Amino acid sequence: MARIACAWVPELAVAALMRTRPELRDASVAIADGRAAHSVVIAASATARAAGICDGMTAAQARVVCDDVVVVPYSAETVHAAGAALADVAATLGPRVELSDDGTVYLDCEGSAALCASETELATILAARAQRHGLAACVGVAASKAAARIAARESGGVRVVARAEEPAFLAPLAIDLLDPDADTRATLTSWGVTRIGDLARLPAGEVAHRLGPAGALLARRARGEDDEILRCRATPTTLVEAITLEYGIDRLEPLLFLLRRLLDQLASRLALHGLACGALDVTLEHERGAAYPRRVVPAAPTADAKVLLVLVRTHLERQPADDAVTGLRIAAATARVRTTQLDLFRSNGPSAVALAATIARLAALCGPERVGRPVDVDSHRPDAAAVTGFTDPTTSPPAHSNGVPTDARVALRAFRPPVALEVFESAGRLEYVRGRGFGGRVVHLAGPWRLRGEWWTADPYDREYYDVELTDGALYRIFRDGRTRQWLADGMYD
Repeated sequence: MARIACAWVPELAVAALMRTRPELRDASVAIADGRAAHSVVIAASATARAAGICDGMTAAQARVVCDDVVVVPYSAETVHAAGAALADVAATLGPRVELSDDGTVYLDCEGSAALCASETELATILAARAQRHGLAACVGVAASKAAARIAARESGGVRVVARAEEPAFLAPLAIDLLDPDADTRATLTSWGVTRIGDLARLPAGEVAHRLGPAGALLARRARGEDDEILRCRATPTTLVEAITLEYGIDRLEPLLFLLRRLLDQLASRLALHGLACGALDVTLEHERGAAYPRRVVPAAPTADAKVLLVLVRTHLERQPADDAVTGLRIAAATARVRTTQLDLFRSNGPSAVALAATIARLAALCGPERVGRPVDVDSHRPDAAAVTGFTDPTTSPPAHSNGVPTDARVALRAFRPPVALEVFESAGRLEYVRGRGFGGRVVHLAGPWRLRGEWWTADPYDREYYDVELTDGALYRIFRDGRTRQWLADGMYD
């Protein structure tokens, strides 16, 4: 017989809000279905209910009943993120996990016998791990999903229903725990059926005849015969965290404070699966209802919240929000953690994660178009070059040398921009060269090599190149611009 554990969070909407905004845990909080004063309260914290706030009130009425109540608009993404986090926690105890639409999580306990000494220990560990992730979950264990859910809702903590004891456990409980629809509840009340045991004792055929398929399913659950299978959840490819505010933020520092909180939650969920973040989509929701997505891609997959915060911060500093932000949504595309093969004969290079943060800072200082690796340009202009983004050396194809040795004996250290020169000639021969930081008499001279091209563009070139060795001991490449008649140093040979 299968054994199912159910993790259920009371007032999930409130718990999801407290998870993203722990400073509200001791406050009176009401969640409304909108931002307007006439929005209806759909959930409230225990402190708010003790003050007299109940479901169905408007936000304005709630503020009259309780002066210090905090009314927050409902966020479906925040609630879904809390349920997904609870499923992530359950996945650490077994591979077969189901996340229902209302945020309830079911776990197949059969595969977890090797991890825990008993079902009680498993349920206790599941509740403790959920608490560490900001969710106070009640856990029930039984032979069916329906019985496990009822055990969780009735436990107030942890409850394990022993094998074959489901009927005895369910019999004294109220029929409302089976969640019948309104018409079925009214019919059962008219029959005088108020306990689950009362429904279980009725003839199954008569109940199905009078209440239809829904009533027949309700009766089977009352007898502990629920045969609904687990709809297993696959390992997520995207993790989402979101937060909705009742006010707007128009400064970067408070916004980064909330971003850090969401990134910490993402990092903890990634660690549960042993994954990293390959790309980050940050969406800023503004007061006018518009949403502005921002995509941040680290140089290497990482689960370090500090590195991700640096990347997001540099992006926001480069492109600040143009209006007050009332909501945040972060979606992390998961990726496998890159393993690094160490070398016995070479020192380790920089960490890929640290490299990602350094590149982000450089892009913020110099501009993203100036950070990357140099690439060839399809042009005959001698100094034509461009910069493109870095590629993953573990996935990029190997370069073909075509017989050319990779260890070049002479390399040119290019001057960018070229350095202006003073050149002295004697009898048509270069005698002395002087530039900023260097100069001397010409010892050896090679050239000229004349290059002309791109005459069809607005910026053609016409140059005479020379290689000169000066008395300072260095070898330089210089040229004379045929259009401006100016001498320039193109670089120095190493």
